[in-house]
Amino acid sequence: MTNDDVRESAELNEESCQVVASLADGERVDPEALKLALEDPAVREYLVDLVALRQSVATMSEPVQWRERRSFLSRAGWVAAAATIFISLTAGYVAGQRTVEAAPAPTVETFVTIGPAAAAPKPTRVVTLRPGVNWTEKEGEQ
Repeated sequence: MTNDDVRESAELNEESCQVVASLADGERVDPEALKLALEDPAVREYLVDLVALRQSVATMSEPVQWRERRSFLSRAGWVAAAATIFISLTAGYVAGQRTVEAAPAPTVETFVTIGPAAAAPKPTRVVTLRPGVNWTEKEGEQ
C-alpha cells in the first residue's frame, strides 16, 4: 500500500464518518453515500459508538447546580470574616498611631574649612613633547 492509497482511504474514512455523524445529528443524508459508508466495519463501529453516546446523554437528568442558593450561615460567615479583618486593621492602625512617639529628625552637621590650596602630587613619569617629533599642532584643533 502506498502513501497515496493510505491518504485516499483516510479521506474516504473521514467522509464516511461525517455522513454517519450527519445521520446521527438528524440531518439529511444521501442514501447511496450512507450505504457506501456503512460497508466499512470501522464506520459501523463509529455509528454504534455515536448511538451509545446519544443514549447516555439523553438519560442524564438536568444539569447539576452546585450551589443553587447560599445558606444564611455561609453569608454570615463571610460577613463576619470581613468585619474581623476590618476591625483588626483599624485597631492596628489606631494603636500604631498612638504608641509611636514623634522623634526629632536626625541632623547632620557639615564643616568646610577653607585653607591653602592643595599642591599637586609629584609626577611618576614625565612625558616630554617636542614639536615636529612626537607632537604636531593643526589649525582649528584645541
